[in-house]
Amino acid sequence: MNYSITHRTKSFLNVHQIAFLMFGLFSAIGVVVGMIRGINYFFLFFSIGMFEMNTRILIAFYPKLRQALRIAVQGLIGLFFIFWLGMAKGVNFQFPQIVFDFYNGIITGAVIQVVVSRLLLPFVFGNAFCSRACWAGFFFELTNKKQPDLKPLKRNDTIAYAYMLFLVALAAYVVFIWKPLQNDDFRKNWIIVENILILAAGFFMTYVVGSRAYCRLLCPFLTLSSTIAPYSFFKITPVNAANCVNCMKCNDGCPMLIDVHSYVLKNQSVNHKICIVCERCVSNCDRNVLKLSSKFSKK
Repeated sequence: MNYSITHRTKSFLNVHQIAFLMFGLFSAIGVVVGMIRGINYFFLFFSIGMFEMNTRILIAFYPKLRQALRIAVQGLIGLFFIFWLGMAKGVNFQFPQIVFDFYNGIITGAVIQVVVSRLLLPFVFGNAFCSRACWAGFFFELTNKKQPDLKPLKRNDTIAYAYMLFLVALAAYVVFIWKPLQNDDFRKNWIIVENILILAAGFFMTYVVGSRAYCRLLCPFLTLSSTIAPYSFFKITPVNAANCVNCMKCNDGCPMLIDVHSYVLKNQSVNHKICIVCERCVSNCDRNVLKLSSKFSKK
């Protein structure tokens, strides 16, 4: 009896190791950030960890709901960030805020986002923030439709870094002219207009140059995290590569237009720097070829 209970417990822990790791990781981040910025930040990261853990446990039991549950959590977290913390409380999470913070010698949401989701978490889960918490990504996810007759543009790192430098220059100009952190009305208007422009640009670019184009081609946050993502501990991995029937559904499902099938053919983990770990390729595969697993997991 004791052996049976122990065996079931070990099996449960093995199946849900990613879920518990996510909860522990976000809780630990919450403790550190909470000590720096206040108890509210602890509860924020603790809640994100709880959402992610419970979602992954549910997915283990109901794999067909993987995408619906992921998008639901992304919507809850992302819309909380943009509407409550952003527009209601005036906390700016977009890239120019980093320059505003450095100029004023403070730490707010954008700097915390960069450190946590773009410099630390990518070592563990790559660019997963993009498919789990990004509010712009949530809207693009709901409206993303591939253009079958459109040959999409591929990412150009020179253009991506040039765009990031443009945002830095723009933010520096705004700081010197308007001093947004000393002007509440300007700061809130800036947040609203900035996010509207990003969404408008993203919708237009998707229509013109292919799936999730703003994220794939320009997003400065992805530009940062993509330098670390190839070294992430967890990756989409072929666990049953021999079962592949070359149906290409993995490629069809990828919003970042990554050639997932080429990794399956080589029986290698998807090591592409702009993979957002959305697991659409996993959900699309009828043969259970792919799985999110650690680099040290046995296939």
